[in-house]
Amino acid sequence: ESDIEYQVRDLLENPNPTAAIYCKTGECEIRITARARSDEDGEKMCRAYAKKFYDMLGDAVYDEDVAGLEETVVHTLQEKGLTIATAESCTGGRVAERLTALPGASQVYRGGVVSYWTQVKADVLGVSQALLEEHGAVSAETARAMAEGARRITGADIAVSVTGVAGPDPDERGVPVGIVYIGLATPDGTFCRKMDSGRRRRDRIRGLATNHAFDLIRRYLTGLPI
Repeated sequence: ESDIEYQVRDLLENPNPTAAIYCKTGECEIRITARARSDEDGEKMCRAYAKKFYDMLGDAVYDEDVAGLEETVVHTLQEKGLTIATAESCTGGRVAERLTALPGASQVYRGGVVSYWTQVKADVLGVSQALLEEHGAVSAETARAMAEGARRITGADIAVSVTGVAGPDPDERGVPVGIVYIGLATPDGTFCRKMDSGRRRRDRIRGLATNHAFDLIRRYLTGLPI
């Protein structure tokens, strides 16, 4: 067997670089590994291979070498010199917890409110009683008002809110399990995304809602469609 034949066979049997996909709640991590003579050569090989995933997945790819979406959000807020606040209901403070778990979060995170009771949404966040009576606690209107209230009372540049039904039963208005609204109040206006995860486990719905909140923030900060 000639040297060239050996190299070709080795390449076919042992592809280089390789990619391994790890599935997590609401997202996937792609780990690219290369065998090379130096770190520089390996880095070049990995980046060339990564371009294939960028071309295929587009803006679904949010960062490299980070632990999760929250790290990307904190870094981007730091780069832009912006602050953020949170207003959470069904996620029970998960957005705030993931933000404050990161070093440097104090530079960008002003604070938050876990408004589990409807009355807290009104008394603390300033969501009008008329709006709550007309649309209910789980609605796009309430999500927007919660985000605006959190932004107002904390003085943050932007604020994200989450309100939904994590189960096991529908809410008092019959909103089904898995429906979640995520609001984002910004200097450019207030946005809202509706998430319907279906009848999943309670912890899975809360985890997906938290990821959606970070994705909404990420898209706004980087100028992507919300």
